[in-house]
Amino acid sequence: MMTPLLFNLESKKVLVVGGGKVAARRIVTLLENGMQVIAVSPVFLESIIKTENGQLTRIDSGYHKEQLIGVDLVVAATDNHELNGQIKRDCASQKIWCNRVDDPKDSDFIFPCVIRRGDLTLSVCTEGASPSLTKHIIDDLADRYDESYTEKTALLRLLRQAVLAGDGAPNEKTEKLKELSRCSNAELRSKLGNN
Repeated sequence: MMTPLLFNLESKKVLVVGGGKVAARRIVTLLENGMQVIAVSPVFLESIIKTENGQLTRIDSGYHKEQLIGVDLVVAATDNHELNGQIKRDCASQKIWCNRVDDPKDSDFIFPCVIRRGDLTLSVCTEGASPSLTKHIIDDLADRYDESYTEKTALLRLLRQAVLAGDGAPNEKTEKLKELSRCSNAELRSKLGNN
């Protein structure tokens, strides 16, 4: 069973072993989150080759255990089940967390589907049981929590700071924050203008 956690992995070094479609998706996700990515594969998809990002280093070779030195996380994304297993065992021996794209149950972490709306992060995962269901749920959430939530979370952050810095008992502040979370963006803008 996976435990849902959010980590700040910005500037962490991640080794992605593989050069195919799944590796390409993982590389994009990792780069979007500010990680330093080392991609290792004898062959890369054109999309990986064309990725221009100072945080991506490509190594045109097969996997070697020595490539684990200095990395914080590993993604085993090859099309070779045995090689992915070897990578996982090598990581375990060095206490490095590893994601096996071909075997979520043998992974230390997995990549959920994510929607971001400013400071709002929604993630959905079926732990490999049904990626189709995950996609269906994430699509429903994307419709319900549209781009207006980007503004809403920004406004609520500012108002929260004002409420917490203001006068009043802790329970009164808690109630005020609950009330604010139910306001429309227009109401929040108005309240922010009054502070």
